[in-house]
Formats: sequence, structure tokens, C-alpha cells
Amino acid sequence: MKINILIILILCTYSIYSQSSSPYTRYGVGDLKYSFSARQQGMGQLGVSLLDKAHISTTNPASWSEFNRTRIEFGLTYNGVSISNNSGNYFTAETELEGFTFGFPVSSEYGVGVAMGLIPYSRISYQAVQNYQSTDTLISDYSISYEGKGGLSKLFIGSSYRLPFDFSIGATLDYYFGNLNYYSKLTFKNENNYTADYNLAYRPTGFGTTLGFISSNLNKLLNADFLSDLRVGGSINLVSKLDTDTILTTTSSILVDTIAQSRTKIELPLRINLGLSFILGKNYLVTIDYSSQNYNNFKIAGRTNNNLRDAFKFSTGFEFIPTQQLGMSFWERVNWRFGLSYEQTPYYFKNTGINQYSLFAGTTFPLGIDNSIDFAVQYSIRGTTENNLLKENFIKLNLGISFGELWFIRYDK
Repeated sequence: MKINILIILILCTYSIYSQSSSPYTRYGVGDLKYSFSARQQGMGQLGVSLLDKAHISTTNPASWSEFNRTRIEFGLTYNGVSISNNSGNYFTAETELEGFTFGFPVSSEYGVGVAMGLIPYSRISYQAVQNYQSTDTLISDYSISYEGKGGLSKLFIGSSYRLPFDFSIGATLDYYFGNLNYYSKLTFKNENNYTADYNLAYRPTGFGTTLGFISSNLNKLLNADFLSDLRVGGSINLVSKLDTDTILTTTSSILVDTIAQSRTKIELPLRINLGLSFILGKNYLVTIDYSSQNYNNFKIAGRTNNNLRDAFKFSTGFEFIPTQQLGMSFWERVNWRFGLSYEQTPYYFKNTGINQYSLFAGTTFPLGIDNSIDFAVQYSIRGTTENNLLKENFIKLNLGISFGELWFIRYDK
């Protein structure tokens, strides 16, 4: 059955069960992940131009030039989504471990920091069922269920370096791998009719790189009294053609058969990130970011898809950073964050683009010296119920734990 027919069936009348996203993720490689850090989640997810000593950014490796402690970070996410169309509304949720990162400074003088980790790149998770009435007296009424699971993950290692004039650069070596599984099952109400299962699985693997820069403090040129820091930054994410094993199998009551097995390529488009950040006074950080990825160029086996388009995201974030002083109480040391974003997702159906509006908030609670626990919440609205499409309301809760210790210290003899 052709993919276009599948998506039309999925987007029609259905019932939704346990999942963390919608049938929109049937296309491309699923919903894109922009950030791993709960801190960045609370500020709109990007933070391209931020130099942060207390967190490990996976958006721009140039930010690692400010490492002054060995850091280990973990992330946990709760995803809840309410999905509605013209016939009803459904809610489902799940919790997942986002990943982990590890970073340490090598040379504070030259801004050499090293980081590595395992983080998600995309996520597929949906389930839908459509019921049919048979017009053939020999065949009973039946239903077809559709399910998608998996996504892409990224294993990376990289480093940063500080050039003259306090200009930071960074680069990573990335390894991509994952499982993209698409199931469909035909079930008859009459037990005398045989059921049938179809499983299309992609197993992509390949390499890529992320290159980034963050400028020096440009306020030294402007000399604006109300600013204490002004920086611009950018990064690009390049992915080679992913070698992909493809397997299509069918399962019935009497037979398991591999219909097709082959090796092909998945081509992911280039992702570009740009950002501006500045600190008002000494305590109020503001970020403005942009990310773009042209999914018109996404290909499987050399073929593009008419239901994918250019994806981009605008976001802005705000953070209150308290001035650290001796004798401060716990609540006086807490950071507070807020963010907004507009996202044109890569999904495009029935001449309608699927856009997303998001609101973010977050906080950091100190856990002793250089250790913290981060919380972030995201509320998003995506899509529309017009043209029998889907409207989604997301609630996402992020928990991040960051540990900082003094390791690898050299002592003079």
C-alpha cells in the first residue's frame, strides 16, 4: 500500500491509544528534538549564543570553551498530548529518559573543553485505529490499526577552542543510529477470517558533524551602559547519507514472510542555527534564536515527499540570574526562565501547513556548590481540525540534573 494512502487513512476517523505524539510523525524521521538541556527548554529550546559554565549545550559546541568544572548531566521528560479532530478528543502520555552528557575543561587559558554524550535527534510515537464495514458477504467487518515507534539518536564527541579576541569555535563528530518502525494490522470481527500484520522497518546508521562559533563580548565595541554582555553565535549540523537497512515483513495466522529486504540511503537536510544573546544590567539574560532545516530535501531511497516542507523555528527566552553572594538564602540563588517560540514544522497535508506555538517556563534550584536540578515546562499548540486534520495540545515537563566537580587538575611539582 502506498504511503500517501496510509497517511490519509490515519488522518481520517480513528481512535488513539498510548503514544507521545501524533500520526504526523509518520513522515520524515518524526518530531525533531532541538535541545537536551532542561535549561534551554525553559528558554525556548535553542540558546545558540550562550556561554554557560553550569550546563552542557548540545546546540553549539563553541559554548564548551567556558567549562571550569567536569560536568555530568541527565535528562528526563514527561510528554502529554491531547489530540482532537472533528469527531473527538483523546489524551495520552508517556515518560522517557532523554539522554546524558559528560564534559570537562582541558585548558581554561585556550578555552579547550571536551564533551560527549547520547541524545535524541527525533522521535516517532503514534497509534491509530480505523474501522471499516465490509460490503462482501464472505468477509466480516474489519479494522486497520497503524502504529509507529522509534526515532534517531545521536552519539557525539567534540571539543571547543578560544581564538584571539575571545572568539570561540567548536566541532563534534556525530554518529547517528536508530530504528524507524511502522506497523499496520488488519483484524476481522469474524474469527474465521485471518488477521494480517505488516511491519516496515528502517535501520539507519551514519556519521555527521556540528560546527559552531560564539563571538566575543560585542558590548566592548558598543560601550552601552545598560548591557554587560552581547554575543552572537551560530552552528550548522551536517549529516552524511545514512546507510539504511530496510525490511518489510508480514505475519498472519499461518505464516511469517519477509516480503522485501534491501539497503538504501536516508538523506537528512542541513540544519542551521543562529542566535543573539545579551544581558541587561547584570542579572537579566535575553536570547533570540532561529533554526532552519529544509525538509523538501529529505530523501529515502532518492525520493522526496510532497508532505514535507521547509521547517524553521523562531524563539526568544528570558532568564533572571541572581548575583551570587555569601550568605544568600536558597530562594535568593534560584534562576527563573521564560520563553516563547513559533515553529513551522516539516509537516504539510491537504495544502495546509502544520504550525506550532509554544510557551516555556523553567527554573534552576542549587544543590550545593556547582550542582543543580533544573525544571522546565512547555505548553504547545500544533495543527488544526480543518480539512479533517489533527489539532494537538502538548504539555511537556523536563527534569535535568547537573553535577559539577573539580577533576583532572594538574599540580605543579
